Amino acid sequence: QKGQRRPTTPKLKSSKKKKKSASRGGVSSEMSNILGETMLELREMREEIISLREELHAVKKRLREEEDEERGQRGLGRLPSDGELDMDGFVEEEAEQSPGKRSRKRDFDRISKEVEKWASNILFEEERTGNGWKEISCNNMMRKKFNRDGRTQVYLKWMSDSRDEQDRESGISDKNSLDYPCIKCYATIDAPMETVCSFLSNEETIPIYNELVVDHDDIEEITPHSKITWTKMPKVLFVKSRDFVTFCSHRWWRDGTQVIVNQACEHDDRPGVMVEGQGDATRGFALRGANFISKDPNDPDKTRISILSHANPGGGLPQWAMNTAVNGVVQIEPFKLFHKINEGACNYQHQSSASSQTAHVNSLPGRSAQPAGIAQLGYTCFWPNGGGLKESNPFSSHPKQSWDDDEEEDNDEDAYYEDE
Repeated sequence: QKGQRRPTTPKLKSSKKKKKSASRGGVSSEMSNILGETMLELREMREEIISLREELHAVKKRLREEEDEERGQRGLGRLPSDGELDMDGFVEEEAEQSPGKRSRKRDFDRISKEVEKWASNILFEEERTGNGWKEISCNNMMRKKFNRDGRTQVYLKWMSDSRDEQDRESGISDKNSLDYPCIKCYATIDAPMETVCSFLSNEETIPIYNELVVDHDDIEEITPHSKITWTKMPKVLFVKSRDFVTFCSHRWWRDGTQVIVNQACEHDDRPGVMVEGQGDATRGFALRGANFISKDPNDPDKTRISILSHANPGGGLPQWAMNTAVNGVVQIEPFKLFHKINEGACNYQHQSSASSQTAHVNSLPGRSAQPAGIAQLGYTCFWPNGGGLKESNPFSSHPKQSWDDDEEEDNDEDAYYEDE
């Protein structure tokens, strides 16, 4: 019709404006989501800080009451209020932890649980000689010295790296292409568990039972029950010196079993030499492992130790070279290790070195003051004054725990980390 005008160009501009407006609306919505998530995390941090502050104030009150009671017994007056233990600085330090650090700690908590589950299944659920495991006999020339009474049983299996892909080292060409030796051992020690734990948790006893540790150091404490360690081993046969960076953690089952788990990791403070011959020591990897130390159910004066150790010697060694090296040591070293642990523990005289401050920290709910630790191939970890988490709601009262029920596992996760 003559009086009707066609849509003009400004109409198109209006359409563009709507698109821009919609785009801005999408960005605004995304920002709102990010803001909401940030506020939620801050709220959770605030609640945890309040809970921690209340717990620390309860500790302050208990410490003050104990101190006043001791002073009263000695005929002294009560301490003034400004003599109370000041924990506020500690609370502020905890509050200043960055989200990145908290996320890293949660990753290591996850690793601890995964490794314990993996090791428990292999050590206590599978048949000892099933699923590819081969029993290893002690060398004939060494049997009378190291395993005369058959106290130690050793099994070997070659398997690929069982860690999650996200936990593996970057820049290693053979990390997915080779099988690495995994050893499991069962041994009985002729000493009470308390003595064995004290002996193994004392780093000064390393030379008594483990000749494969020539140097070691703690790199970083993650929690009172976990840390990252560095360990160096000497040349063994034709395999040159190796060093290892390993995460270690420990806790206590409800039946009194001490559990120490480990997994290879990286740390900026200890970069490794990946190529053979380019440094004093080539980086090796204690891929995964675990130690279960418990009372012998048939004799309270004896201790049972079950160990699982999966390692990659690193340096790009070909499969045939690893086979030769492992075959040369597996018939001697595990048997020698437990023989020397038995001798050392039986002759060990423990002297307590726990400080009052450490004792108070480790008496917090959910933590044990019992000593823990061990020196193994690829890691050394020691908690002579305790600090390990105590299991309050176990999967089972027996070391053969069940991990099949996902619902039960989820319910127990809070108990596993109840002190965190």
